[in-house]
Amino acid sequence: MKANISLVLNGILLIAVIYLFSQQSSGNEGKGAESGAMASEAPAPLKIVYLNADTLVEQYDYFRNQKEALDKRQAEASQRMNQKGAALEKEFRQVQEKIQQGLLAPSQIAEEEQRLGQKQQSLMAEQEKLSKELVAETQRIQLELEDELRQSLDEMRKRRGYDYILQYGQGSSVLLAADSLDITVEVLEILNKKKPEGEEDSGN
Repeated sequence: MKANISLVLNGILLIAVIYLFSQQSSGNEGKGAESGAMASEAPAPLKIVYLNADTLVEQYDYFRNQKEALDKRQAEASQRMNQKGAALEKEFRQVQEKIQQGLLAPSQIAEEEQRLGQKQQSLMAEQEKLSKELVAETQRIQLELEDELRQSLDEMRKRRGYDYILQYGQGSSVLLAADSLDITVEVLEILNKKKPEGEEDSGN
């Protein structure tokens, strides 16, 4: 099972953006009376910026390292399971040849069928366990990325006074955007400088 984390980032960014929208909306509701009193004044222009999702996936160091490690683990697990499956298939063929040559008594055939059936069930159980572990690890990485991204975007929104932080990239609803509104590089600098929770200094 190949977990494609990169494709999930669009959903993660969407969650972060929805969160920021809800925060902004809550702040606007509290200013209802003040807004009514100043209805005659022209509203201030919205401060809108965007993130490039594809660039974020490619250049967020910690996320990229996590994905590479997970991909390596998946490849190793797949190779190991393929080897075990090929070995079991070889055993099946060998037993079948003995049966065709009349080298096995009925009782021996029954024993071989039971033995090979148990090995097949064991292999399937191991494959299912590995698949669940990889899915759980993928979800952990996704949640970790979502939390880091949401926190960084929220801090930036408050500091810069942004009204909206949009997602720009493959699959997003933003078709075109001015380069001057792109904050991807700044967000990457913030994320890459952060030390993920639980990660120790290399010098310790």
